[in-house]
Amino acid sequence: MEGTCDLSVIVPVYNAAATLERVVGDVLALREAGLRCQVILVDDASTDGSAEIARRLSEECREVLFLQHDVNAGAGVARMRGWPHATGRYALFFDADDILHGDVLRLTVERMEAHPQVDTAMLAYRYERGRANTGLEMSFEDTRVFRQLLRAGAPAIGTPEEMGALLMVTNYPWNKVIRTAHFRQVGLRFGTTHVNNDIRGHWEMIVKARRVMLSDEVICTHLVDPEGPNITNQFGAERLQMLAALSDLYDMLERDGDLRRREAHRFWGVAQRLFCWARPRLEPAIVPRFDAAWRELIARIDLGDYTDLRLRHDPDLADALANHLLHPQGS
Repeated sequence: MEGTCDLSVIVPVYNAAATLERVVGDVLALREAGLRCQVILVDDASTDGSAEIARRLSEECREVLFLQHDVNAGAGVARMRGWPHATGRYALFFDADDILHGDVLRLTVERMEAHPQVDTAMLAYRYERGRANTGLEMSFEDTRVFRQLLRAGAPAIGTPEEMGALLMVTNYPWNKVIRTAHFRQVGLRFGTTHVNNDIRGHWEMIVKARRVMLSDEVICTHLVDPEGPNITNQFGAERLQMLAALSDLYDMLERDGDLRRREAHRFWGVAQRLFCWARPRLEPAIVPRFDAAWRELIARIDLGDYTDLRLRHDPDLADALANHLLHPQGS
């Protein structure tokens, strides 16, 4: 029953046996600070014993719920499997291999309690890359957006229109705390692709909120192994799903003409940035199919949005999109 605890943390689990107990322990430790927490573990057909660990944790602790997929469906599907079971007044979609900063999470819940119109709180993050654990802050572009919106101080609170630049921030799910009841009412969906399934959820958490709160406090350390097997490092046929994820998001924008007109320039900015990131890394055999799917997506652009992009927002981006569409070999 919704509201029976303070916070639900939904964790998709895939081959995370080495870190799963730590993540669950970090969440449950918040009980000592007076925060009643629920952990929902959704095993996505792991092969390393993660499911057995998750099942044991659920048997040992009534605050832990264990769900399981027979077939690997991707993190987005796993998140949506866990979402209906969330009983907390607030929810966080976390990953099973990252480090949670519980003190910031607790403070964020307290702030949202004090601001009942805030449905989404977005926080900062940091990286640890490689086995040397070299610590890095957020990406340069994400840092720029945070600084722009926090010029008057932190935290900052605004409408989705006022905080629209956050749509351009990297679409991680684990740096946003949401108000469960509100997103039950307005709907929330992650994508169903194996890659980039967070894009849809990231946008919905911003554009469907009544108010968005932003803070530069770090809620998560994201552990990245450049040589690891995670999906971020894969650039074969699975990367074609990136364009399917973008197409799914554009479907959402097309169903709301006012939203599309307001945020189309940001959508195409995100799409172009992802394209430029992925294409040089692709396996050569995938490039022709990737380029064809990219041109199909660009062909959907509304003429009025394109004109607005060229005249008001970003003429260089407008030129780049036209060049991709009209000169395929130049992609």
